[in-house]
Amino acid sequence: MPETEYLEDLWREAWTPPDRKDVWMWAEEHIENIPYSPIPGRFRVANSPMLAEVMQEMVNPRTRVVSIIAAVQSSKSTAIEIASCYIISNLPGPTLWLDQNDDDARDQAEGRLRKLFDCCQPVKALYPADKYKLRNTTIHFANGMTLWVAGAYNKSNLQRRSIRWLIGDETWRWPQGHMAEAEARTTAFGWLGKCIFCSQGGFAGDDTHNKFETTDQREWMFTCPHCGKEQAYSWSCVEWGSDCKDAEGNYDFRKVRATTYMRCAHCQAMFEDRDDVRRDLNARSRFVPQNPNAATEYVGFHWNALATMSWGMLAELYLRAKTAARKGDYTQLQQFYQKRLAEAWNEFHEDFHVETPLSDYRLGDFWADEGNIGGVPLRFLTVDVQRECFYAVVRAWGLDGSSRLMYCDKLHSWDDIAALAARFGVQNNLVFIDCGYQSYEVYGHCAEHGWTALMGDKRATFTHRQKDGKQVERFYSPKRRVNLGHQKVAEMYFWSNLNVKDALFRLRRNTSAPLWEIPSDAPLDYLDMLESECRKFDNGHWVWKQIGDRDNHYLDCEAMQVCGAIMLKLVGGECKSE
Repeated sequence: MPETEYLEDLWREAWTPPDRKDVWMWAEEHIENIPYSPIPGRFRVANSPMLAEVMQEMVNPRTRVVSIIAAVQSSKSTAIEIASCYIISNLPGPTLWLDQNDDDARDQAEGRLRKLFDCCQPVKALYPADKYKLRNTTIHFANGMTLWVAGAYNKSNLQRRSIRWLIGDETWRWPQGHMAEAEARTTAFGWLGKCIFCSQGGFAGDDTHNKFETTDQREWMFTCPHCGKEQAYSWSCVEWGSDCKDAEGNYDFRKVRATTYMRCAHCQAMFEDRDDVRRDLNARSRFVPQNPNAATEYVGFHWNALATMSWGMLAELYLRAKTAARKGDYTQLQQFYQKRLAEAWNEFHEDFHVETPLSDYRLGDFWADEGNIGGVPLRFLTVDVQRECFYAVVRAWGLDGSSRLMYCDKLHSWDDIAALAARFGVQNNLVFIDCGYQSYEVYGHCAEHGWTALMGDKRATFTHRQKDGKQVERFYSPKRRVNLGHQKVAEMYFWSNLNVKDALFRLRRNTSAPLWEIPSDAPLDYLDMLESECRKFDNGHWVWKQIGDRDNHYLDCEAMQVCGAIMLKLVGGECKSE
C-alpha cells in the first residue's frame, strides 16, 4: 500500500467518530451469525425483544450496575456477549469477564466468545497482528483494549487488575463475597467503571439476589390484549386440564402438554400455548420497575421462561418435579424455580400448585380418629366476613394434628353461623370469626355468643409472658378483651399472616401424619381459593399476597383453622405431642 493511502487510512480511522447506534441496532448490522444459537443467521432483536433495553442499559453512561436474573436458555448470556462486542468496538477499556472457575472461563472464551467475535467484523478487525496477543483467555485488541476471561472462584483473579468493565456470568455459583471483591476492581475508573452481573435464580439471601434487590428490579410484563391490564408472566396463571391423570393417579404428560394454557390474572382470558401467541405477548411487553426507591444508577432486569418457552413443556417439568418432591427429593423442584422461573430458591417458595390429594371420604362423614374435649368433638368453625355474605369452614381435628374438612359454604346471616355451630357441635369458644371487616359488629356477636374474634397481622410473632416471668414468641397475640359497654366483652387475638399461612402450607404438603385432608366431594370454588395466594419477597419482607383478583375467602378460613390448632397446641412447635 502506498504511504499516502496508508496515512489516509490512519487519518480516516482516527477521525471517525464512535458508532453510537443503540446496541441492538449495531448488533443487527454487524453480527452476521451467532454460531451457538439454535436460530441460524444474523442477530435479530425481534427473536428476543427483552434484550434491546437490557443491552442499552449496559452501555448507558449513567448506569453503574446492571443485574440480570433470567431463565436458562432465554438469551441472557447472549445479551452480555453481544454487548461485549459493542464495547470492544465502540467503548474500549480494560475488561474482565468472570465465570465460576478457570475451566468454565476457558470454555466460555473458546466455545462462545471467540466464535462470536469471528462473526462480528468490527471486532475481528481489531484482532492483534501478533498471534501471541490473541490467546483465548486474554486478548490485547489493536485499539488498546484488553479482555481477560477468568474464573471468579480463584480470588487472585479478582485482585490484580484495575478494570473499566466487569462482566460476571452465572454469579449464583460464585463463592460468597467474591462479587464485592470483583466489583471493587472498577473503583479506579470512577463513573466510567461498570459492573454487569448475569445469572439464573440462586438462593434467597445470596450475593446475586442481594445485589438485584439494590436495583430498580425491572420486570418483563405484558399487556393483556383483552382487558388492557399490565401484568408479569406469572407461573400462578398457568393451568392444565383437570383430567390429566389416569386411574392410578399418574399424569398423562401428553394430555398435560395438550391442555396447558395461561390466563390473564385480571380478566381470566385464556392464552393458548403457541409460539405465535408468545410472540404477540412479547410484542406487547416492556420492563416495569418494581423498586422505584433504588438509586438511579442501579438497574436490574428479570424475566422467566414463560416469555420464551412452551408452557406445556414447563408444566411437564413442574409436575415431574412435584412427583419427585412428594417422595422427598426436592432437587428437581429447586431447579425448576431457579432455572425456569429465575427465582431464588426458598423452602416456602411460591409453589401455588400444592395439589393436596382428595381423600376417600365425603363432607360430613364420621371420622373415627377425631379428637374430643370432655366428650365434645374437637371441631373448629371459622368464618370470613364479607359485605353480603359469610364464608364458613368446619374442620374436625385429631389430637395428633391431623384434620378433615367437614363443611364449607356461604352463609347469609349471623343466625346461620349460630345454627351451623349447633349442627356440628362446635363449642362457642372454638367458633373463630374474622374481625378485619365490620369489626365492631363482629365484636358484638362474639360477645353475645362467646365466639372468638381473630385478625390477621403483618407481624411475624407476638410476645407472651409466662407465669414464671419468662417471655416466649408465638404466632398469635395474647388474648385481648374488647369492652363494648353494658358489660359486653369480646375476646380477640391477632395472628401472624406469614407464619400461620406457612404452617398451613406445611400441613397441606404433608404425606404422613399429621395429615390435612380434603373430601372427594370438595366444591370447586373451595379448591380454587386454596390456590389464591403466593408467598413473595416484597420490600425486604416475605409476605403472602393475593394472586390477581382471585377470591381467597376459604383460604383465610383454613388459615384461621390452623391458628386455632396452634392455640390449642395441636400443631406447631408447642404441640402437646412434642
